[in-house]
Amino acid sequence: MDPPIPPDRDRRTWLSILAAIIILAFLACLPVLLPPSSPASPVSPSVLYPGGGAASCNPPFTPVFTDPARKLVETGDPAFTRQLFGEALLYEPLLNTSGTQVHMGFWSGPGNHGRLVALLDAINDQGVSADNVSQRAIWDEGVTTYDKFPSYTTMLEEHWYERTYPRNGTVTIYGRSYTDPFPVTPAQADHVWGQYSQRYADMAFPIAGATGKPVKVWCYVTGAKAGRIFYSYELPELRELERKGVVTVSFARTANASWTQPSDWIVGTDNAPVPVSG
Repeated sequence: MDPPIPPDRDRRTWLSILAAIIILAFLACLPVLLPPSSPASPVSPSVLYPGGGAASCNPPFTPVFTDPARKLVETGDPAFTRQLFGEALLYEPLLNTSGTQVHMGFWSGPGNHGRLVALLDAINDQGVSADNVSQRAIWDEGVTTYDKFPSYTTMLEEHWYERTYPRNGTVTIYGRSYTDPFPVTPAQADHVWGQYSQRYADMAFPIAGATGKPVKVWCYVTGAKAGRIFYSYELPELRELERKGVVTVSFARTANASWTQPSDWIVGTDNAPVPVSG
């Protein structure tokens, strides 16, 4: 049991309570005793948003105008794959763990983005399969459909495609006009994104080496155009990875293909759906 409280300690406790009551009463009367203060000056929008302007019409960031020539060197370097892999491990160490089954996703064409998101989320939601194997799914945007690679976020901030439509010497990004010091052509924008996707696909090398399992690649590409990123950049890279045995590649037969139903998929890059012309 606790020891009893000495009488003098009890008296000190009551004195402390009384002092606290007096202080609170003084603070309550303080606004009446002090003279009214002058109204606060409004905060200048330029303090909140560089460049000034109202918060509702001035985004709190400035686009990154990277030289496309420099970006092509960066995304063409195998070191960029190691950079992406390092970023992925900060979120998900299981990608570098023996025994983990890693899945990678690719998409192209109308409606296929959302279909791939649903599939990857279903894999990650399961977490561990019936045979007690950890299941982790990633895609070119990030480690999950929620956690983006920092490098992918940078790609978005560089606004490669918006920069391919200059008007009167400026480009418009989110309703604002900017002078682009490094004009970008549509072919350069495709090449930047294409090489980014190739380096993402190449992550299958370190992943398969660390886990001891070929990466399972799931593709939603029905309706994709022949000249876009998937058929021009990603599929050739997947063919090479498949040839080296570090991936198995499956293509969705239906819009609601389930990763747990083999009949919903057709396997092998030689069986990729015929692209749409245009």
